[in-house]
Amino acid sequence: MTVKKYDSGLTVIIERNDALRSVTAGIMVGAGSAYETPDNNGISHFIEHMQFKGTEKRSAREIVGTFDKAGASFNAFTGKEYTCYYFKSIDEKTEECFEVLADLHMNSTYEKEELDRERKVILEEINMSKDEPDGVCYDVLYRTAFSGALGMEILGTKANVSKFGKSDITEYRRMHYLPSNTVVAFVGNITERDALALVEKYLGGLIRAEYSEPPTLEKHVFNAGYGEFVKDYEQSEISVAFPSIPFGSELAATQSALDCILGNGMSSRLFQRLREKMGVVYSVYTSPWLGKRNGVFSVCANVNVTNVEMSVEAIRDEIDTLIRSGVTDEETEKAKTQLKVNALFGKENPMNYMLALMRWRIQLGKAYDIDALISKIERITSDDIVGLAREIFGNRAAIAYAGKKPPEQIDKIYYR
Repeated sequence: MTVKKYDSGLTVIIERNDALRSVTAGIMVGAGSAYETPDNNGISHFIEHMQFKGTEKRSAREIVGTFDKAGASFNAFTGKEYTCYYFKSIDEKTEECFEVLADLHMNSTYEKEELDRERKVILEEINMSKDEPDGVCYDVLYRTAFSGALGMEILGTKANVSKFGKSDITEYRRMHYLPSNTVVAFVGNITERDALALVEKYLGGLIRAEYSEPPTLEKHVFNAGYGEFVKDYEQSEISVAFPSIPFGSELAATQSALDCILGNGMSSRLFQRLREKMGVVYSVYTSPWLGKRNGVFSVCANVNVTNVEMSVEAIRDEIDTLIRSGVTDEETEKAKTQLKVNALFGKENPMNYMLALMRWRIQLGKAYDIDALISKIERITSDDIVGLAREIFGNRAAIAYAGKKPPEQIDKIYYR
């Protein structure tokens, strides 16, 4: 792996793999809903959409047409703490695809006609997001757990999306789309020399810019409590969440092992109890989220409203059993094997590996070291897992529900 950091703060990561005949490349910026305010909530996601809607030299149709002509896959996404633009192409088409990626990143024009057209698309996306209980429950959960920016929805509010203009975009980009807050990565059949030549040719403005400190994220207070969204869905969604560790914690691998044992996969305790033995859920799983300053460990279940009470009681019982009785060495070894397999298989997937490389650099300022990760996994003990579980589940939970009116508030069921 090669890492090049320019005086402007722009970081470029190259992982050459000449066994491939493809190149996956991306640009990640440390900008997401966690950096927003109530007045501009949704602007990160709005910008992500608008980057594809025309530049000084290309129309929106020409942008997608160039990627399609090269046979490339391309897309973008916005999270709570970062936004990413990427493509994957055959190696011989890398330059023409990267030139388009750089063009839309650097030279988008945000014409009023395109702004007005795209805001309608995003408003429809917001409407659609309310049609699925799992997504709604996720938003309710974070709104319950965090009163600040972490509690705001990535898509933003309809009121904000309806008023965003070019000046809002350019101001937000001025503050967040900084070279020091940007990582470019290449994974695949490309040399260090060729990758850096592409960056210097098409992202020269980021290289030559003066250094500016990237924006910072403060640690948010986790609030225990209950939130719900009542709607006549066919299925309901439940989330029980606890404050946990941030992305850079030395206990991250241990938490991943806890995740495997309790709720990640068909052999996990929660799946075996609620789905296989009781038959009261369609899906049940644990979902750790690790941010730059905060972490959340949640248990989620998709249930029929008639099974809500039994499901919540079973979730609570499985958590209590793990805290009280611990985990077996057999469970620990199985989890460690799963984690090593996931890490090694992830490196064989160029897209997943590229995202890991960029995320580690954006959120931690460090290189993603798979050998160091494997070493940490191998040192995990059963006592480590139980100790962390007791620390996490010893806190009061934030609980969210989306679906038909439940028999009583889910938090009352959980804590009775």
